[in-house]
Amino acid sequence: MKVYLVHHANAFTAKENPERPLTELGEAQADRVGRFLRDAGVKPECILHSDKLWTRQTAERVAAVLGDAGLPMTPPYDIANDAAVEPFVADVVKGGPDVVMTGHSEFLQRAGSQLICGDEFAAAIDFKPGNAAVFCLEGDGDKWWVSYALRQEHMGA
Repeated sequence: MKVYLVHHANAFTAKENPERPLTELGEAQADRVGRFLRDAGVKPECILHSDKLWTRQTAERVAAVLGDAGLPMTPPYDIANDAAVEPFVADVVKGGPDVVMTGHSEFLQRAGSQLICGDEFAAAIDFKPGNAAVFCLEGDGDKWWVSYALRQEHMGA
Protein backbone atom coordinates (compact mmCIF):
# COMPACT_ATOMS: atom_id res chain seq x y z
CA MET A 1 0.00 0.00 0.00
CA LYS A 2 1.09 3.56 -0.64
CA VAL A 3 0.10 6.69 1.22
CA TYR A 4 0.73 10.04 -0.42
CA LEU A 5 0.99 12.84 2.14
CA VAL A 6 0.43 16.14 0.32
CA HIS A 7 0.90 19.46 2.06
CA HIS A 8 -1.83 21.83 0.83
CA ALA A 9 -1.01 24.31 -1.91
CA ASN A 10 -0.43 28.04 -1.40
CA ALA A 11 -3.49 29.90 -0.08
CA PHE A 12 -4.30 33.51 0.68
CA THR A 13 -3.63 34.60 4.25
CA ALA A 14 -6.65 35.26 6.46
CA LYS A 15 -5.86 38.98 6.23
CA GLU A 16 -5.89 38.86 2.41
CA ASN A 17 -9.07 36.78 2.24
CA PRO A 18 -10.77 35.37 5.36
CA GLU A 19 -12.00 32.29 3.46
CA ARG A 20 -8.40 31.46 2.46
CA PRO A 21 -8.90 30.02 -1.05
CA LEU A 22 -5.92 28.93 -3.10
CA THR A 23 -3.98 31.66 -4.80
CA GLU A 24 -3.19 31.47 -8.51
CA LEU A 25 0.20 30.04 -7.50
CA GLY A 26 -1.56 27.50 -5.26
CA GLU A 27 -3.81 26.39 -8.11
CA ALA A 28 -0.74 25.84 -10.29
CA GLN A 29 0.98 23.94 -7.46
CA ALA A 30 -2.01 21.63 -6.92
CA ASP A 31 -2.29 20.98 -10.65
CA ARG A 32 1.43 20.16 -10.76
CA VAL A 33 1.00 17.62 -7.94
CA GLY A 34 -1.90 16.07 -9.83
CA ARG A 35 0.11 15.83 -13.06
CA PHE A 36 3.06 14.30 -11.24
CA LEU A 37 0.88 11.69 -9.53
CA ARG A 38 -1.01 10.94 -12.76
CA ASP A 39 2.21 10.54 -14.73
CA ALA A 40 3.56 8.27 -11.98
CA GLY A 41 0.51 6.02 -12.41
CA VAL A 42 -1.00 6.81 -9.00
CA LYS A 43 -4.61 5.63 -8.72
CA PRO A 44 -5.81 6.29 -5.16
CA GLU A 45 -9.13 5.04 -3.84
CA CYS A 46 -9.73 8.42 -2.24
CA ILE A 47 -8.16 11.78 -1.58
CA LEU A 48 -8.73 12.86 2.00
CA HIS A 49 -8.64 16.51 3.03
CA SER A 50 -9.37 18.62 6.09
CA ASP A 51 -12.44 20.81 6.41
CA LYS A 52 -10.43 23.91 5.43
CA LEU A 53 -11.20 25.43 2.04
CA TRP A 54 -7.58 25.46 0.82
CA THR A 55 -7.01 21.76 1.55
CA ARG A 56 -10.31 20.85 -0.12
CA GLN A 57 -9.40 22.94 -3.18
CA THR A 58 -5.96 21.30 -3.32
CA ALA A 59 -7.59 17.85 -3.18
CA GLU A 60 -10.19 18.78 -5.82
CA ARG A 61 -7.57 20.07 -8.25
CA VAL A 62 -5.39 16.97 -7.77
CA ALA A 63 -8.45 14.75 -8.32
CA ALA A 64 -9.46 16.65 -11.45
CA VAL A 65 -6.03 16.12 -12.99
CA LEU A 66 -6.15 12.44 -11.99
CA GLY A 67 -9.46 12.23 -13.85
CA ASP A 68 -11.72 11.40 -10.93
CA ALA A 69 -13.44 14.40 -9.39
CA GLY A 70 -15.35 12.07 -7.04
CA LEU A 71 -12.26 11.15 -5.02
CA PRO A 72 -11.95 14.07 -2.57
CA MET A 73 -13.63 13.62 0.79
CA THR A 74 -13.38 14.83 4.36
CA PRO A 75 -12.60 11.87 6.63
CA PRO A 76 -14.83 11.12 9.63
CA TYR A 77 -12.06 12.34 11.96
CA ASP A 78 -10.28 15.64 12.43
CA ILE A 79 -7.00 16.22 10.58
CA ALA A 80 -6.15 19.71 11.81
CA ASN A 81 -2.57 20.42 12.85
CA ASP A 82 -3.30 19.64 16.50
CA ALA A 83 -5.60 16.64 15.84
CA ALA A 84 -4.78 13.11 16.95
CA VAL A 85 -3.14 11.06 14.19
CA GLU A 86 -4.32 7.69 15.54
CA PRO A 87 -7.59 7.46 13.55
CA PHE A 88 -5.82 8.06 10.24
CA VAL A 89 -2.91 5.77 11.10
CA ALA A 90 -5.33 3.03 12.22
CA ASP A 91 -7.09 3.21 8.83
CA VAL A 92 -3.78 3.03 6.99
CA VAL A 93 -2.29 0.10 8.90
CA LYS A 94 -5.40 -1.98 8.12
CA GLY A 95 -4.13 -2.00 4.54
CA GLY A 96 -6.10 -1.52 1.39
CA PRO A 97 -5.90 0.64 -1.69
CA ASP A 98 -3.61 3.62 -2.01
CA VAL A 99 -4.74 6.89 -0.45
CA VAL A 100 -3.80 10.56 -0.81
CA MET A 101 -4.03 12.73 2.32
CA THR A 102 -4.08 16.45 1.53
CA GLY A 103 -3.64 18.38 4.72
CA HIS A 104 -1.62 20.54 7.04
CA SER A 105 2.10 20.14 7.61
CA GLU A 106 2.09 19.36 11.35
CA PHE A 107 -0.59 16.68 11.08
CA LEU A 108 1.04 15.11 8.03
CA GLN A 109 4.49 15.15 9.64
CA ARG A 110 3.19 13.51 12.83
CA ALA A 111 1.16 10.90 10.89
CA GLY A 112 4.16 10.05 8.71
CA SER A 113 6.45 9.81 11.73
CA GLN A 114 3.96 7.55 13.52
CA LEU A 115 3.84 5.20 10.53
CA ILE A 116 7.60 5.16 9.95
CA CYS A 117 8.94 5.23 13.53
CA GLY A 118 5.97 4.35 15.70
CA ASP A 119 6.39 7.77 17.33
CA GLU A 120 4.53 10.77 15.97
CA PHE A 121 7.06 13.14 17.56
CA ALA A 122 10.16 11.50 16.03
CA ALA A 123 10.23 14.01 13.14
CA ALA A 124 10.85 11.40 10.45
CA ILE A 125 9.58 13.72 7.69
CA ASP A 126 9.40 17.48 7.26
CA PHE A 127 7.56 19.61 4.71
CA LYS A 128 9.85 22.64 4.90
CA PRO A 129 9.86 24.45 2.57
CA GLY A 130 6.57 23.21 1.89
CA ASN A 131 3.40 24.09 0.08
CA ALA A 132 2.27 21.31 -2.24
CA ALA A 133 5.16 19.01 -1.35
CA VAL A 134 4.56 15.23 -1.44
CA PHE A 135 5.82 12.32 0.64
CA CYS A 136 5.09 8.85 -0.69
CA LEU A 137 5.11 6.30 2.13
CA GLU A 138 4.96 2.62 1.34
CA GLY A 139 4.32 -0.23 3.68
CA ASP A 140 2.06 -2.75 5.28
CA GLY A 141 0.87 -3.04 8.86
CA ASP A 142 3.56 -1.65 11.16
CA LYS A 143 6.41 -1.55 8.58
CA TRP A 144 6.56 1.74 6.65
CA TRP A 145 9.23 3.70 4.81
CA VAL A 146 9.59 6.77 2.61
CA SER A 147 9.58 5.78 -1.06
CA TYR A 148 10.20 9.34 -2.20
CA ALA A 149 9.67 12.97 -1.32
CA LEU A 150 9.15 15.81 -3.76
CA ARG A 151 9.01 19.56 -3.52
CA GLN A 152 7.46 21.71 -6.22
CA GLU A 153 10.76 22.26 -8.03
CA HIS A 154 11.15 18.48 -8.44
CA MET A 155 7.82 18.13 -10.26
CA GLY A 156 8.65 20.20 -13.33
CA ALA A 157 6.59 22.97 -14.80
